Amino acid sequence: MAKVSVIIPSYNRQAFIGRAIDSVLAQTTQDYELIVVDDGSTDQTKEVLATYEGKIRYFYQSNAGISAARNRGIAEANGEYVAFLDSDDYWAPEKLAEQVKILDAKPKVGIVYGRMPIINEQGQTIGMKPAGVSGKNFQELIQCWGDLPTSTVMTRRGIFTTAGVFDPAMEPMEDIDMWIRISRTHDLYEIEGKPLAFYARHATQVTQDSKKVYKGLVKIYEKILKNYYHEVPQGLMIKRIASNQYTLSRIYHKQQEYADSWHHLSSSIHRYPLVGVLFFEPKDGWVLKAVKLLKPYGFLALCWCQKIRKRP
Repeated sequence: MAKVSVIIPSYNRQAFIGRAIDSVLAQTTQDYELIVVDDGSTDQTKEVLATYEGKIRYFYQSNAGISAARNRGIAEANGEYVAFLDSDDYWAPEKLAEQVKILDAKPKVGIVYGRMPIINEQGQTIGMKPAGVSGKNFQELIQCWGDLPTSTVMTRRGIFTTAGVFDPAMEPMEDIDMWIRISRTHDLYEIEGKPLAFYARHATQVTQDSKKVYKGLVKIYEKILKNYYHEVPQGLMIKRIASNQYTLSRIYHKQQEYADSWHHLSSSIHRYPLVGVLFFEPKDGWVLKAVKLLKPYGFLALCWCQKIRKRP
């Protein structure tokens, strides 16, 4: 049995999947199995993967989303530990070896992760993921909104028996939802000071779809508030839901989807009537603060009129 099961889900990533696989094959430890789940790709992904025959375990399924692809990988995994790699990201050679040492030495740790330099299409480092504090346990993860980059995560395979697997309803926040569930029973360990994985920024990523991202944020905060009501700061969760719904309403409005814009805006105001306050910045003067405070209500009236006018 391999020590680590590496799971790469892929959908139409023919341009990137080879780089991801090569970064696994170049690991300083070879005690792993490499599982690639092709989630119904319609490009040349299958042909690219055929060149790695004998080096990967390949599974094809009808397109069902990244959660289903990762879950298929988990179901096929045999390793003691599981590491995830998105097909457009790639690893440093010592990634697996460094994380195995931590999990072997610290039985209370359920997730080992690190920070990822963000690399643009020109090969330049343009940021770090996450940019801020991420948290070492359940409460810190909730408070800080810790974004544990999936391509840096290694966890214990047995954890999925108790914590469950990825929830397709939470996409594109399915990974954060998974880490929150694991953090309720296990510690989190960040390997600091050295990048073990690299986040490749490109135009076709799901995270470039702002509407999908903010809808996901609203859903996951609602799930957190519902499932962990007595364990989380309720006021903070309500503020986060309201602020994300307000931003989502602006996105819908820009796309002239006025009914959806009005729905999210009215829900935002209902949850937190002073939602405009959540967008105050230290440099704002009292005039700008007054504008931000009143703007949601003027925007609500505008959306209502436009929604009525657009009815067939």
